Amino acid sequence: MRISDVIVRKLVENEVEYVFGISAGTVSSLFDAINDSEIKVITTKNEAGAAYAASKYASMSEKMGVCIVAGGVGINNMINGIADAMRTKVPVLILSGYVHRWQVGKGAIQELNTENIVSPITKYSKTIFNENEFFEELDKAMKIAKTPPYGPVHLSIPIDMQMLKVNSEFDNFNNSDNEFQSETLAEVAATVMTSDFSTEIDYDFHSLINATRIINEEEKGLIFVGRGCRLIGEEVKKLAEHLNWPIITTPEAKGVINTEFKYNLGNYGFSSTDAAVNFVENEKYSCLLVLGSSLGESATRNYNDVLFKGKKLIHIDWDKKELDKVYKFDVSVFYDLKEAIPYIIKNTSKKDNKFIKPDKINDQYSNNHNGLSLRLFLEEIVNIVPQNTYFVSDIGEYMNFLFKYLPIKEHMGFDISLNYGAMGSGVCGAIGSHLALKDRQIAVFVGDGSFFMNGTEILTAKHYNMPIIYFVINNSMLGYVEHGHQYLYGRTVTKSFVYDRVSIADIAKAMNIKSIQINNIEEVKLLNEFVADLNEPCIVELITDGSEKVPVADRFKALNNSQ
Repeated sequence: MRISDVIVRKLVENEVEYVFGISAGTVSSLFDAINDSEIKVITTKNEAGAAYAASKYASMSEKMGVCIVAGGVGINNMINGIADAMRTKVPVLILSGYVHRWQVGKGAIQELNTENIVSPITKYSKTIFNENEFFEELDKAMKIAKTPPYGPVHLSIPIDMQMLKVNSEFDNFNNSDNEFQSETLAEVAATVMTSDFSTEIDYDFHSLINATRIINEEEKGLIFVGRGCRLIGEEVKKLAEHLNWPIITTPEAKGVINTEFKYNLGNYGFSSTDAAVNFVENEKYSCLLVLGSSLGESATRNYNDVLFKGKKLIHIDWDKKELDKVYKFDVSVFYDLKEAIPYIIKNTSKKDNKFIKPDKINDQYSNNHNGLSLRLFLEEIVNIVPQNTYFVSDIGEYMNFLFKYLPIKEHMGFDISLNYGAMGSGVCGAIGSHLALKDRQIAVFVGDGSFFMNGTEILTAKHYNMPIIYFVINNSMLGYVEHGHQYLYGRTVTKSFVYDRVSIADIAKAMNIKSIQINNIEEVKLLNEFVADLNEPCIVELITDGSEKVPVADRFKALNNSQ
């Protein structure tokens, strides 16, 4: 048995179902070993796609994502995907190859110190040269990845070490006294015990008691829901009903609470709903309860203090680094939200104040543009796609329409990696989303810019028969860039950000992928039949001219250093 075989066995023990990546000489032994396991290899078109897919898979499955790629060139290709996993706080194990140990320092092909390159964007990164340390390092890396706050880890393994025969002392590795066996994320969260990464998670119960006391004292409040509330949306809804406090969500938390919920005012931050802004700026409430948000630029309308001024402030998060980072709170609570919310409900009195949600959370549509309206399309498409659809957004100007106008019905979902904001995170990541949520329809929103940059991963979806719907918004420009230059400088760069229209539907046909082009709102009804009973990916090209006003002023003001 080779070390590579033991690595794969260890992955199986830890419930790894998929490995994302591209094989190469320096990792060929690992890929060969996977042949003797039940793990499925998802070979992407670019290593960046593998990282994005592993990140989305980890985020939605509550399991560890795994990537295996070549050292040097493979790791460098996936830098943005690794950084995305770090900012999104999801557990991803990245195994990369390295040249033979005897070749180190001699300028061998693809020799590069990737350990130091990815160290700033991982929780742990190490090149292993001593085979006697390998199994301890593998256990350590997986435990670190699966310890809150989660994040990516990286191990670089020389190819000659991968092919070493395992000594007899490792033959019964599964039954060794090694502390780290097949633990779930929840089990690992309780305690962390590794050689030089040793601590217990000591949640701050005293601060939770103080927060509960303040909530009891304040009659009118507002609940601000962040990405950290994913997977506990029902608990948040029970809290809102108990307190009679309305909810606003950060852009990254869109979809945690369905749009129709009687206490949900919608997105706040970049491209806020009109109802959310109106409540924050005009209603008299005395307490702001922040749940699982880093309170970054996109969540606070460029750190605008209108949300916080004159309020009792409570912030609860499982990542201690996020507390008091942006604003000083009256009570900052380091605690697991899955436990904190039920405690608050149990130990606070039900509020008598009455909250009545507006009939409409956005002002009436105004036809002040040419061609297809993205707003009207979004408001209609949720009635056409399956009612369990999980929407995934890439990065581009169109995402502001999604934040403000895309309704999320009760059994739908939404995901975006906004805080790092890498183009490609959605169109590539959807592969992982599908594998994590096989019983749900995955639908991606991506712009023509991201499609041209990373759209070949749609071929990966085709290869593995993934019935993903790709809505490609084609306005023949880098819209955020073009309109941003116009806003900031009153001019743009000639022949740089706007280009001749290319038919993405025709590109799809060349890929032998089912496609359709939508030019106006009347044609949307054609999608009823088009997206029904899919067994492979399809592309819906939405033709726009970019003239519909986009609610993006917050981002442009941030770039202009203003609020």
